Amino acid sequence: MTWRNLLKHAIKNNINGLIILDKPKGFTSNDCLSIIKKYLHPYKIGHIGTLDENATGVLVCLLGSATKSQDYLMRVGKKVYEAELVLGISTDTEDIYGNVISDSLDKIGSIKRDDVINASKYFIGDYYQVPPMYSAKKVNGKKLLNLARKGIVIDRKPCHLIIDSIEVFDIENYQVDNYFLKKVNLKIICSKGTYIRTLCKDIGSKINIRSCMGNLRRTAVSDFKIEDSVTIEEIKKENADINDLKYLKPCYYQEFDSVVTFGKFETIHIGHQKIINDVVNSAKVKKCKSTILIIGDEKDNVLLTKEQRISKLKLLGIDNILYFPLTENNKHMLPEDFIYGILIKQIKAKKIVVGDDCSFGYKGTGDKKLLKTICDKYNIELNVCEKVKYNDTYISSTYIKKEYESGNIELVNKLMRIQYE
Repeated sequence: MTWRNLLKHAIKNNINGLIILDKPKGFTSNDCLSIIKKYLHPYKIGHIGTLDENATGVLVCLLGSATKSQDYLMRVGKKVYEAELVLGISTDTEDIYGNVISDSLDKIGSIKRDDVINASKYFIGDYYQVPPMYSAKKVNGKKLLNLARKGIVIDRKPCHLIIDSIEVFDIENYQVDNYFLKKVNLKIICSKGTYIRTLCKDIGSKINIRSCMGNLRRTAVSDFKIEDSVTIEEIKKENADINDLKYLKPCYYQEFDSVVTFGKFETIHIGHQKIINDVVNSAKVKKCKSTILIIGDEKDNVLLTKEQRISKLKLLGIDNILYFPLTENNKHMLPEDFIYGILIKQIKAKKIVVGDDCSFGYKGTGDKKLLKTICDKYNIELNVCEKVKYNDTYISSTYIKKEYESGNIELVNKLMRIQYE
């Protein structure tokens, strides 16, 4: 490897957020992560649900600090699939890409759409599914897939799943190699861990006909929709400037509830400390996490370095420190989307605490009045703290930076000193 290639592989960008990828056919989920790493160089990457190599559709990829949300996102939300139920043959892999092991071609002509609808109803609700041998699931520390490739079949315990709905479309003629078959397009909404090819096999068994799965496309994972996705080719073409990645979405999803404040907090002066104390004390009462979302570049350090800021916030009792960089996407976020989409939905704010002069959203168009309207709508507690005065002057980061530039270091230190309650 040349020194240029070594340097290229050593690059790590501070990219944080999620990408809703439209995974192409013929790529494994890990192949897709490798491509993203090659072009964007995030320091960390993961995803929240594997798609089979021959499947397409939504693969949610987490970059940088967004990987902290991986465990939570893998446990929540529903998945939506568009699948082909192929009638007439069964295969060792339970899809059309495997080896045919049996057929029931003589029964195809008698199968009607209503038969498939009635069979599908049996699986709606609680569904105990035996995972396929050709899967990445582990039993006693061994991947079933690796055993299956050696011709080994072992007993598997059924897994409890939930099928919310199965929509059945018209039956069509379908040919695979020399087999003249039938297929039915299905739309399935289900819980995580559902193997659609096994469901297709089970539906066929219910109407006493061999079956497997044809093409599969995942159109949604929880709130992440295919219409919001980006393709591999678009990622390759897009400029890798982290401030210009239009498809990179903020990601702060977490399991625990929070009391939240947000702002630049460049100085953490006595006015900020009043807000932070309310956040910390309220979080204790509500038995949740105290969270601060710092707006802007985490390297903003005119008076405080990132490390000093973190140290002060921890001394003040903040549990959870997050950063909201002002990328082009984030700069254009509507005020409502910021409060509901980020603070309420992702960070799970049960209470929001702000200063009297708070602003947020696109061009700072959100204010305390709009914030109250949004909080009332979603039944979120709100506290707007009055500004703090010192010698008849309202304290702000702008005022402190001005005094600092004037050489009034003693006053600056006094206004930024932690005031313990």
